[in-house]
Amino acid sequence: MKVICAGLPKTATTSLAKALQVLGYNVYDFQEHYSFHRQQWLDSFETDRLPNFKEIYDGVDAITDVPPAFWFEEISATFPDSKVILTVRDSEEAWLKSWQGDVQVRILQLWTPFYVKILSSIVPSLRKDKHFFATLYQATLGSANPEATALFRVKYRQHNERVQAVIPAEKLLVFNVKQGWQPLCEFLGYEVPSTPFPRLNVANSDTKRRIFRVFKTEASAFFVYLLIVFLLATLFIAHIMA
Repeated sequence: MKVICAGLPKTATTSLAKALQVLGYNVYDFQEHYSFHRQQWLDSFETDRLPNFKEIYDGVDAITDVPPAFWFEEISATFPDSKVILTVRDSEEAWLKSWQGDVQVRILQLWTPFYVKILSSIVPSLRKDKHFFATLYQATLGSANPEATALFRVKYRQHNERVQAVIPAEKLLVFNVKQGWQPLCEFLGYEVPSTPFPRLNVANSDTKRRIFRVFKTEASAFFVYLLIVFLLATLFIAHIMA
């Protein structure tokens, strides 16, 4: 582990993850944590026992976004040679507006369509997805209610202050992606790439698409499983009746 991003969601962590990939890092962003270690993180939220970081991050160079951003101190202690990047927005209000939009999408809008309600009632993994997001937001920012603005402001402020108080200055970069490549590359010891700095998931533009792709994959896998069970049952019945 070389780089830990301690920035909260909606501080351009997706853009930072892509930038680190351009520099050659093997990066775990939210999607990797969600796809590969969702149950381990869910268990940790419900039991207060953290995952084995050396195990789940074996071969990983950099991590961004939640859940690990909230356990930056413990992860940094596990990998003492790593550097920490605190991604920030222009203002508290800019972050809050973006964060509220993210909660609206993940907790409310995605689960209101009739067909999604039907699918989530019969596909166990989709019920787990909904539970995961609600539990994640409750465990990290104290609420899954997009109207909890006062609480979110406090959490954002406290988190950023804590990162800067805990991590030694020589190991920490406070970074707004609008600054581009220069401060990031100076901090990590790289030449500035010739390609523009990545700008991804602006105003939650990618959130729905990525989550619906997961829904489609999990629903398809479930129905393939049911089809296989049905075919095996049909063959078994035909065999015993022969």
